[in-house]
Amino acid sequence: MLTRIEIDGFKSFRDFALDVPPFLVIIGRNAAGKSNLFDAIRFLGRLAGEPVLEAAQHMRGDLVDLFHRRTDGTAVDRMSFAVEVLLDRSVTDAFGDTAEVNHTRLRYELTIELRPGGHSGTKRPYVARESVRRIRRASDQWVAKFAGPHRDQLIVYRSGADPLETENDDQGRPVFSIRQQGNQGRKRRLPATAATATVLSSLTTATDFPLLYALKRELQSWRLLHLDPSALRAPDSYDDPDTLSESGAHLANTLRRFADETGSDDRPEGALNDLSADLAAVIPGVVRVRLNEDEARRRRQVEVVQRDEAPFSAEVVSDGTLRAIALLAALYDPRGAGLICFEEPENGIYPQRLAQFVRYLRNLVTRAIDTSPQRGTALTQLVLSSHSPAILRALAEGGAGHHGNAVFLDVVTRTRRGEPRSRVTRPRWVGGNQLVIDEAMDIGSVVSRAEIAEFEVMAALDR
Repeated sequence: MLTRIEIDGFKSFRDFALDVPPFLVIIGRNAAGKSNLFDAIRFLGRLAGEPVLEAAQHMRGDLVDLFHRRTDGTAVDRMSFAVEVLLDRSVTDAFGDTAEVNHTRLRYELTIELRPGGHSGTKRPYVARESVRRIRRASDQWVAKFAGPHRDQLIVYRSGADPLETENDDQGRPVFSIRQQGNQGRKRRLPATAATATVLSSLTTATDFPLLYALKRELQSWRLLHLDPSALRAPDSYDDPDTLSESGAHLANTLRRFADETGSDDRPEGALNDLSADLAAVIPGVVRVRLNEDEARRRRQVEVVQRDEAPFSAEVVSDGTLRAIALLAALYDPRGAGLICFEEPENGIYPQRLAQFVRYLRNLVTRAIDTSPQRGTALTQLVLSSHSPAILRALAEGGAGHHGNAVFLDVVTRTRRGEPRSRVTRPRWVGGNQLVIDEAMDIGSVVSRAEIAEFEVMAALDR
């Protein structure tokens, strides 16, 4: 679970910092930085398993577009990230080896810089600094705010050395210094003068460095559901994967798997029945979701049953209905959802039903976290982004519209002595009926009612 993110020098971010609860809605007008924030999360996930240049090629824009550009057209040549995470209590690698994670709160810091490389002088990205530190119980502010009643079952603190640091060797050259899970054991050192990939990306097993490998798997599990209607509508072969992809492909196989895994003699469809009930509450006329099994051709298709009508296959069901099914499927998955980023949940949902949908989503996240220690499943986290003011009304009506669940992003001009001006993304918490100002915050970190009212008016005009 991602609990805090800090970004400096990536796209529209300079000195950006945001605490992230298990359920969060990010709102703002177009070009406020909502998609850039999701890009940063995806970029970190890819950097945990791929070289920097390869990870950059999967992002929107060219490599140089990832570095912050000032208003005078010049770009910075360094970007830094820091994330704080809550890890699962154990981790299993691709070879089936499982290792205990003896400290579940870590802070990961990473700096990437552009440097001239080769005779041509073309700039290439290099890892300039990488570190992993243990978050100590006494300084863990996120836990007190967001961890809930099960914190003692979810969180483990253990004294020990920090797993990864960037330091200098005897000749003054930078090296990555890696330590095993406890204080004992040998230090492993890797040269850091021209690193084109992260240390995390080099780890392949859970046994040698369990904390670092668990962190790697956590970052890699973060996903953005960027649902493609054609992928959602496509039938699945019985031999296709049974995990929902970022595009929404393999929805039918995913539903079949978790129905089988959660089913019983008296409830053969298991959690698929619960998903159907949730969908029926927010999509008028829907009765249930089912699967059409074509055993002769060994393929299955999602179907939606509506009141007093024949079942509709996914080929003709609305995009909004399919998006809702896919998001609910990701959250109901008994394997654990992990961190899911999802854009514009209001698309295809009747405005008067949106509040109920938001309540269902929040309850699913809370329920998954509450049952995670007993089931041994991965933690579940949901971050929604929207440019619609309807989501704010939904949060207020759902009882979730306080400063721990909604953040407003906008773009402001940053001016510092000796530096060119920059247009940067600014996060501020949104209040419900009454603004709640945390003592740890300054006044400017809470958006005013007047600004929210202006946002609603401008969004209406845009439509």
